Amino acid sequence: MSLSLGQDTLRLRCQNLAKRIADDLATRQLKTGHFEQPDFYAKAFAVNLWTRIDPVRFGSHIDRALDALRSEPRDKTWHREFIEYALLDTPGLSSDTTTDILRGTKPLCPDVANWQMLGLINRQKRNAGLTTKLLDLVHFTFILFRYWRAPVFIDRPDCFSAQYHAFCTALLSDSPNKRHQRIANRATEILAQLVGSHGFVNLLGRGAGQSFGAACGLYVLLKCGYHNEAEAILHRLEDALVKAGKLPLNLLSPAPLPKNPGPENPQTPGWYSYNRHDDYLAFAGYCLLKASQLPAPKHIRSPAPETTAKNIVSQFSSSYYHAQMTLFGRQIFDVSGAPVIVSGQGKSTHILLPPTGGEQDAPSLYDQASQPLPAVGETEFARFLGARQISDNKLDISFELAGIVGHRTIEFQNARVIISDQTPDYSANELELFRILIDGNIGLTQIAEDTIICRELGIKLTANAPLHMIPQATFSAAGPATRISAKTGQGNCATLTISWGDSDA
Repeated sequence: MSLSLGQDTLRLRCQNLAKRIADDLATRQLKTGHFEQPDFYAKAFAVNLWTRIDPVRFGSHIDRALDALRSEPRDKTWHREFIEYALLDTPGLSSDTTTDILRGTKPLCPDVANWQMLGLINRQKRNAGLTTKLLDLVHFTFILFRYWRAPVFIDRPDCFSAQYHAFCTALLSDSPNKRHQRIANRATEILAQLVGSHGFVNLLGRGAGQSFGAACGLYVLLKCGYHNEAEAILHRLEDALVKAGKLPLNLLSPAPLPKNPGPENPQTPGWYSYNRHDDYLAFAGYCLLKASQLPAPKHIRSPAPETTAKNIVSQFSSSYYHAQMTLFGRQIFDVSGAPVIVSGQGKSTHILLPPTGGEQDAPSLYDQASQPLPAVGETEFARFLGARQISDNKLDISFELAGIVGHRTIEFQNARVIISDQTPDYSANELELFRILIDGNIGLTQIAEDTIICRELGIKLTANAPLHMIPQATFSAAGPATRISAKTGQGNCATLTISWGDSDA
């Protein structure tokens, strides 16, 4: 297949998916102009999407959405940065309409990279005067100092999220500023590495698996010429849509949206308290349509192997699996007590060890039992302290359990991942080591007290201590998860080996 033909096919698939989302949004819109579920910025991005696709066909939907935007209360939850960005980017929308909708609102300006980036881009679009350019320069300098740790954007100070790194990168890539574009190009390289051949671009940090980050990653990778990686993400979006009937919030757990979605509903894994399904749906449609309108790049690019962020993200890939971890963070969803592992390569890959943890500031599916670190029964759980990369394929994680510091080492080999836990000075009969989570959709069989196999994927888990397997013990971002733990009975250390095929290394 020629480069131009491959690009044309990819763009057409993006366009078809965007049109399906536009139709879905029109169906979900109420007579009031609002959507079935509460939203923050869905109406603004839906107006953008409908206008770009067919302003005549969707004319009544556009008018109702604009009226609803005008009538919404201007309280502290009003997402001005997102709404303004969508309106300023809507073709043919008059400045008077935008001004009318934004009247009486103020930017929220939280200490989060993507919000700060939106504020910068919006100001650039509003005004090109000298004073504004100087203010933009100061603001961008602050953004780089606060959130840029080349080659990645951190989500919040000391926290990384692949989803919001992708969003920041996509925003910068559209800036006319050449320096912004150079930084975006560099940030895109690590996105290509994170995607690999499996197509899951946002497995690390806040928002793991959500359609928001997938659409951002697809857009910027396609724009920069990473055709294969962009196509892999598009396959995941299309596959999730087929499985769920409509594009779901989270691609790792594709299912129809229940009537009462939210962090307390077991049918909505991967949901945070601030999530709004229609927000993410409209934004995904917006990104997909923009991707469909990109000019074809001059050549297909491949990820640069030297692009790393070893103090922030650790990755290891072989022909058997792809593993990645975040090495620091503040909350459960920021850190990786165990690696996220995708088994296999290409479209046939399976999530083996899923992203763990979730929203902790509101009622949630995710509690301390979702953190894959040692515990004492179901009463005392280890707390992540930090991680460091010892070598290219070995990491050390420190954790605290009941006032005692323990260590976990993880070694990545070609066909094996070896996890060793050690917690000194603790009663071995009470201690549960590992407690790693396996995707609950994967069939596991325990063939010996120290051996568990997955015939479907050709994977074996073995340990030097008896293993305990509890199906659907807790939740991950991919849904219910099986927990694997060990009680040594003779000491405070144990080693678990996950191996693929018949290889010894």
